[in-house]
Amino acid sequence: MPVRVPKKVAEAFDYHRELLEGMSEESKVLMFMSIPSSRVRGRALILKEFANKYPITFLDAVRNGYEAEIDIQAELSQMLTLWLEKPYVGNEQEDINNFAHMVTKLFLK
Repeated sequence: MPVRVPKKVAEAFDYHRELLEGMSEESKVLMFMSIPSSRVRGRALILKEFANKYPITFLDAVRNGYEAEIDIQAELSQMLTLWLEKPYVGNEQEDINNFAHMVTKLFLK
């Protein structure tokens, strides 16, 4: 059963899984297990910080898979900000309908 992790952690896992594509699952697990005790940079820092703060959850995510936790308030806030700052694409009603569609999709995830 996949473990729920913060969105940025899931994105860092995804990024590194893509880099490790072609390796055996055992090799990938070993690579991820080495991150907490290695000198890393970039997106691996996100994984290292998460692993050091939540070691059991990190290991469970490496072994059983993971899924991103979605902070609905933050996602909706970001959508509103983007929508309010951009000019209309079509007409006002069409943009309102498009925004309503985006919000609806967010709640159906």
